[in-house]
Amino acid sequence: MKYLVVALLCAGLSSSCTQHANYKTEREEVMKFHDILMEDNSILVNNGMKIDSLMKNLPALKTTFKELDTAKEKEVMRSMAGRLNKAEELMNDWMHAFEPDITGKSNEQAVEYFKAERIKIGKIDSLYKQEIKSSTGYLLKFKR
Repeated sequence: MKYLVVALLCAGLSSSCTQHANYKTEREEVMKFHDILMEDNSILVNNGMKIDSLMKNLPALKTTFKELDTAKEKEVMRSMAGRLNKAEELMNDWMHAFEPDITGKSNEQAVEYFKAERIKIGKIDSLYKQEIKSSTGYLLKFKR
């Protein structure tokens, strides 16, 4: 009997010390991720503009890079520009759909919402990093 009482007391004490997630903390995490992505967005857009510029000036590139297959490079550039645009569109779509106001939601509902949004923006962040790395590497090929 003593062991049962001690076990129940320990269980009660440990459950009372457990903190429940707070929607404000979850929302702050999402917003931090958003802010980092907005900084990366300028790199993404800048790389896209450089690639567009390269596409428009393929004949000039050919004079500098004699072995360049301009038809092949144009396709590579189009594909890369499309991926950069797609990443930016995903971020814009996420921002338009994101709702930081939790009016009408319980703390638990808000926490779940912000956790789900954190996963979504995390995927966009991964895509941004991938496309920035790829496009930056490609631009270095042309010393841009």
